[in-house]
Amino acid sequence: MKQRANSNLKKWTAIFITIIVYYVIHEGAHLILALCYDVFERIRIVGLWGVQIVTTDGELLGYRLAIFSGISSIVTILIGYLLYVLTPQILKLRTKGFIISMYYITACFLLLDPIYISILSSFIGGGGDINGIVTGLGIPEVPIRMVFGCIALLNIFLFTRKISPQYTKLFRR
Repeated sequence: MKQRANSNLKKWTAIFITIIVYYVIHEGAHLILALCYDVFERIRIVGLWGVQIVTTDGELLGYRLAIFSGISSIVTILIGYLLYVLTPQILKLRTKGFIISMYYITACFLLLDPIYISILSSFIGGGGDINGIVTGLGIPEVPIRMVFGCIALLNIFLFTRKISPQYTKLFRR
């Protein structure tokens, strides 16, 4: 019973760490670009889980808006791919709590943005990044959703067939 409680604590801690790391990286990419473009206004907390980088009104247009809106998803997905490549090295580490965190972080970075942009943003208010991408590029949503949908399918395959089995094998020992 105590071992199970300890295991659950490690999982929930890893999930909490994943949320923090995701927001730091995802919103941090927006922040860095807003600072580079000199359009940063403030950081806004939206509800319990939302963080947004607010830019000055009307300052981001065209490709700059598309890049600002899309860069955070590109960065998280690329970090997800890096973590995929580093999975064998991560699994050699001795700290189980760190390994569990890396499992959830890898899943989050590979899956969250592609699934959100391709599907979930249609059902969840706002749309956020996809709105900026399509407005900045002046194109319909469908091609962007399709690109991110293909990325999501690839990443689901990578995670379920390549990454997760490696972690499962380690934790079954």
